[in-house]
Amino acid sequence: MMKFTSCVTVTAAIITALSSKASANDNAAIRQAKMNYPINVIAQNYLDSEGVLLQGFLSTPNTTTADQKVPAVVIMNDSSGTDAYEKQRATMIANELGYIAFAADTFGVETEIPVDTGGWGGPYADFISTFIRNATLFTQRIAAAVDHVQSLPNVDETKVAILGYCLGGTGVVHYINVAGEKEGGAAAAVSIHPSLLGAWDKPLGKINIPSIFLTGGNDFLTGPQAMASLEGDMTSASTVEWETNRYAKIDHAFTNWFAETAYNARADERSWNSMRTFLADKFGQSDESSYSWESASQIDLESEDCCDGVAFVDHGPDEEGRRDFVVHAGAKYGCPDPSCKVPTVIILPDKSESGRLFAKQRAMQIAQRYGYATWVSEGNVAARQYFDGVGYIDSEKVALEGYGSGAQDALDFAMGGNIGGIDGDQEYSFKVISIFEVPEYITAVNDVLALTYKPQILISSGVDGDSMADVIALESTLMGMDANYEINRYSDASANFTDWNDLDGSYNAIAAGRSFETVESIYREMFGEFYWESPPQTESPTPVPPSTQTPAPSGASLSTVTTASSCVLLAVAYFLSM
Repeated sequence: MMKFTSCVTVTAAIITALSSKASANDNAAIRQAKMNYPINVIAQNYLDSEGVLLQGFLSTPNTTTADQKVPAVVIMNDSSGTDAYEKQRATMIANELGYIAFAADTFGVETEIPVDTGGWGGPYADFISTFIRNATLFTQRIAAAVDHVQSLPNVDETKVAILGYCLGGTGVVHYINVAGEKEGGAAAAVSIHPSLLGAWDKPLGKINIPSIFLTGGNDFLTGPQAMASLEGDMTSASTVEWETNRYAKIDHAFTNWFAETAYNARADERSWNSMRTFLADKFGQSDESSYSWESASQIDLESEDCCDGVAFVDHGPDEEGRRDFVVHAGAKYGCPDPSCKVPTVIILPDKSESGRLFAKQRAMQIAQRYGYATWVSEGNVAARQYFDGVGYIDSEKVALEGYGSGAQDALDFAMGGNIGGIDGDQEYSFKVISIFEVPEYITAVNDVLALTYKPQILISSGVDGDSMADVIALESTLMGMDANYEINRYSDASANFTDWNDLDGSYNAIAAGRSFETVESIYREMFGEFYWESPPQTESPTPVPPSTQTPAPSGASLSTVTTASSCVLLAVAYFLSM
């Protein structure tokens, strides 16, 4: 077993969309639709610093007015050159993200690309190596594209990002290493399934460009040792935030819909969403970047006007000191009776006072932001009995979050074990499991169940807390289990980086925000729309039989804008105690 010492986020989600024969058909259908994505670009010529003629393709959002300045994304091509794929990506960025996009040219208009005959060596491999092994040349071509885009009348020159796929992703790494200190260059960098095989030039100075790297777990071009080298460079040179995202069982070129065997629709969507929120954070263009996650730290549970219409019940402590806390926002967001089914998040808190307070505030945040029911559980039996047999819960939409000392139980469950205090006779199948503190041990605790129960495990780790060697060992364990996972690594983050109440200075707002955004994206994937988009649907009211309406146990305090029965909307315990 492996021991870890710092904070991670582990989110496990059962992914059914791409796990069967039907899902393979879905993947093929999505791929075909992407291949037919309409192209809306115009060709533009430009020169690099040595006078080499280059030709890129510009796509502008339809909403951009003549005098408007908007962010832009420069797309660096893969090894096949700037073709339909890059042009479609440019159109997609303009249409869906609202940024000006420019599919740039790495090779040059007059350059003839040798035929790729497959295998190693030959003219094609030698040609590609010209750029892979020449960081100065590659950087020069990228800088030319950035300069050109910054000169365009509708571009905010302070908000130009570079985005590279495959060979272009390698170029992004070269650019930040060579030109990372340059003022007025790229404002953000995104590298997707780059080639990092072998040695490459180390940073020439500081890296002042926020960066994200998205790779496949089965991609030998970004194997564990390559990622360790990349992290070493970024840790030593970067002065700003950076992160890595890694997707299990995913090959090289997983975003390229023209790569039939490599394309993976879900990994493509996950990486697209991560890129989208990353750029939104850097450009300040979306709700994700403006939402203050730590605002929940201002929630005062003792205040009469605490919770803006959200009901909650505080149970305990019992004779063993266990305290449970339940929250529901249904009455506020159109879910007033048990026939209305809503997603539920169960939180296993850290047992420290700071951890317990954080968990309660996080529960309130989930209820208010998503309209979900939430249960902070330490295994208080009376609390479980109070909610035993009550409706409201959508049994297909149940999530688990674990923090601190609650992390081990959550991860054990994800890997086939039981959860202390909430295990019972029912076989559980949570849609999402999130762990916001590194568990002490990572191991498959139930080999039989681990083989059949395959949640999607997302691990978001603080680079300052967990060594890359530990992460490689963890990934090896997950691979040995044939687990589905994502591993996210955040710079300048250590233990408790998500806990906004932490008094030791470990809270990292950027890393916490990124990790919460990732969890939010999985909630959206698993559960659908949030309350502000579409309130929960209520069927014909079905009264709860009196026999199931257990009186509140002694020691339970109630704070609500409705009645005690409104709290029964929290149906989490129905799931917990079955």
